[in-house]
Amino acid sequence: MKNIIIGKSFLGKPLKVKLIGDETSPLRIFIIAGQHGDEKYSKKALSKLLNYWKKYDKYPFYVAILKNANPDGYKNNSRNNAQSIDLNRDHLLLQSKEAKAIHLFVTKWQPKVVIDVHNYPSRRKHLLKKHLILYQDIFLDVPTNLAVIHPLSIKKINEFFSKINSKLDSQGFSCSRYVLFQKSGKIRHSTLDVQDARNSLALRNNLFSIILEGREPLKNEGIMGENKTILSQFYALCGIVDWLVKNRIIFDKDNHVSAKGELIPIKINYRNSNEILELQVKHSKTKKISKKSFKNYSPEIEVSKFIKLPYAYGIPNSLKNLIKLLKEHGLSSTNISKKNKYQVYYKKHLKNEKSLSDDIERKTITAQISNYTVFPTNQLGGRFLAIMLEPQSNFGLSRFSKFKLNFSKLSEYPIIRI
Repeated sequence: MKNIIIGKSFLGKPLKVKLIGDETSPLRIFIIAGQHGDEKYSKKALSKLLNYWKKYDKYPFYVAILKNANPDGYKNNSRNNAQSIDLNRDHLLLQSKEAKAIHLFVTKWQPKVVIDVHNYPSRRKHLLKKHLILYQDIFLDVPTNLAVIHPLSIKKINEFFSKINSKLDSQGFSCSRYVLFQKSGKIRHSTLDVQDARNSLALRNNLFSIILEGREPLKNEGIMGENKTILSQFYALCGIVDWLVKNRIIFDKDNHVSAKGELIPIKINYRNSNEILELQVKHSKTKKISKKSFKNYSPEIEVSKFIKLPYAYGIPNSLKNLIKLLKEHGLSSTNISKKNKYQVYYKKHLKNEKSLSDDIERKTITAQISNYTVFPTNQLGGRFLAIMLEPQSNFGLSRFSKFKLNFSKLSEYPIIRI
């Protein structure tokens, strides 16, 4: 076992990673815990996992474990870091030193799988009104943004969920796909946005990622409740790694590198439906644990817009903040001095800002592009470039004023398609 430091927190505390296993194994797994400083049980589950693995004679994997991704938040029992940044919402903008360190490590170490471990609060206001507490021991999910290319087929993903569910059930724990209860009453799976580690790291590095959420014990459950939470996450982690080892041939392939002409879904949403979802709950008064059926479950995702990937995107050199961010994501750039054909987006009707999709068109220009920094798309993360830079992307950087990409104030979009 080796210990390395991959960076420092905002207040200068080291981000310590433990490396365990066979360095020559192609199955590299990066496990992150503690992005939210007040989620302590996931870190304890990882300590238990490390002690368990120390007994191995041979390792069919090489694992890196970051037990405490937010040491400043951990010290203050705070969800956010010392800058009040939610680290698991900072994997697009990389405003924190902690998120930057994680991305740099992933880019250099090149894991095939990332497992992001959390704890979730079981008391939800809308459920408490009905005297119900969410009582699933484990929630799991994989990338939900459809721009991510999964190494696993849908059949294999379903097998993954089924196997982990069965393993946990045999140990007396409940497990389900991760779901969110919205204020509207609708229930869906994880966010489609690329600001969290699960979607962002998968899209940027073309890897497989998993989020693992363990139920935070209730205050009145005492030490037994704490131990149950730690054990459930320990067994879930064991089950996940065992499944990855048995299916490691899938991860022996080189990561997908995008190419010009690929179709990228840039506008996606959960499709409204009224399916039924069954989850384990606890009645807050009777303390009875039972299965409860919930309506307004919307598991399906639909695409409303695709674009074809260009050869490259050109960023005006004047947009320094944007160029800096793309380079912090480890994306390669170049410069082109000669004349070149490129496409530019423009608005047909500047007065009508009701529908961005209806007002945008593209025109082709031949001109010098020496004043642009060019980011080719035929690199790891080429699809991520499209999600970040296309003006009609649900999840693009045009949402943030600091990058000066607000199309409603521009007749032409400053980023060009080469």
